[in-house]
Amino acid sequence: MIDLLLTLQPHGWSSCLIGKNKRYEFLVTHVFSNPYSDLIQVLSELINGQQSATLLWYDEPGGHRIEFMVRQENVLVSIDEFPQLCYEEPKSYQLVFEFEMELKQLIALFYFQLQKTEFLLRYNSFSENRAEYFPYQEFCTFKRIAKTFLEL
Repeated sequence: MIDLLLTLQPHGWSSCLIGKNKRYEFLVTHVFSNPYSDLIQVLSELINGQQSATLLWYDEPGGHRIEFMVRQENVLVSIDEFPQLCYEEPKSYQLVFEFEMELKQLIALFYFQLQKTEFLLRYNSFSENRAEYFPYQEFCTFKRIAKTFLEL
């Protein structure tokens, strides 16, 4: 089983820790796009039957390309690192982490991480320098489709 920790850091950063037998952690900047909005979009596409989707999460410099390939009830997830800046077309990718799991489990992992973040943002001590980086409306819409998909 894969585990996932998605953390909204202050001042426009997030971190993603993913692991199974080994762990991989990386930072994501909110400067070039909203990574949570991008994630919600990709997850929604997968729920709606799209067979593949790609997510680009930027760091400074470089970033990660996360590819999702649906295989019946499972999804293959590949995380590649790239060194180029956000305004340059990535020319090379290096695979850093890969796993396969049930699509419903993947959606559940991300859904509950997003739910955790939304809940914590109710507290002033957490929401300071973070609240403006969370896409509340998009998450509200995603919550409805994810709950139906997950039969919650």
